[in-house]
Amino acid sequence: MEYKVERRISLIHAAAGAALGVASPFLIPGTLTLVSVIIVGFLLAYPLYIFTRRTLNLSEKEFTLRDWLGKGYLYFFAAWILVWTILYNFLI
Repeated sequence: MEYKVERRISLIHAAAGAALGVASPFLIPGTLTLVSVIIVGFLLAYPLYIFTRRTLNLSEKEFTLRDWLGKGYLYFFAAWILVWTILYNFLI
């Protein structure tokens, strides 16, 4: 996979994670455990895996689930948790 494509995948997922991080203090009530945060993050980010493959015209062999975990989900999760934590602390 080309470096430009990897960068686009990372940017799409990081932007979506930041956007969801802004909405999370309002959508997710209370606190979650570490395991439930990872599961919720995976469930929220998985549609981005499909969206990214279709948008960038990547086949399953070019962009596997393992590739997505390293290039997409990691950036989504980091941006989501960072923005959510900052906003949650300012709002509460």
